[in-house]
Amino acid sequence: MNIESILIECAGNGEAIGDINDEEIDISYSDESLLNQRYFLTIYKTDEELNKQERIGRIEMTYMDVWMAEETGYGVFDLFDLIDSEKQGVCEYLFSFDGEENDEYVGTDRDVLYIDEIFIEKKYRNIGIGGELVKELPRLIKRILKLRPGCIVLLANPFEIEEKKMKPSSDKKEIEKLIKFYAKNGFHRIEDTQCLVKNMDYRY
Repeated sequence: MNIESILIECAGNGEAIGDINDEEIDISYSDESLLNQRYFLTIYKTDEELNKQERIGRIEMTYMDVWMAEETGYGVFDLFDLIDSEKQGVCEYLFSFDGEENDEYVGTDRDVLYIDEIFIEKKYRNIGIGGELVKELPRLIKRILKLRPGCIVLLANPFEIEEKKMKPSSDKKEIEKLIKFYAKNGFHRIEDTQCLVKNMDYRY
């Protein structure tokens, strides 16, 4: 199975804005707030007519509008803290206390896209789908969702479904395996943390 045989939908206002292959597959987006926008993408396997057959996985993202926050009187740390303390901890690596970006991690557009979760169903793992999706993320974000983040950040945190609930794994081998997977796909580890970042100014 390849990237051409998937369909991506996003929970939100129902506005169709394109698809991962620039054809007319239904992707829509949600804009829950101006400063922190949430996007929930669901990925499906399709037949030749692009009809949904089976769910492959999902991606949850938070887009943090650093420019707008600063124009409306919020500091960049306030912006991250509006969501949760985990993201505020990441902010300390991306920006200095006076709000200047660390240009090793953050591109000139400065906004931050935080990947809260990328989950692929077990039967679709280890066949290249996850890697293709991660490689496609910058194009999906810029050309389809029309967002221009300075960087993409994610936490290498393996998830499994137990009793129909998502539960993070603390297995160190699984965490290191996931870190290597993202590093192979253009992300750089932030010091000794489980966080990885892709500077959108750079071409990997």
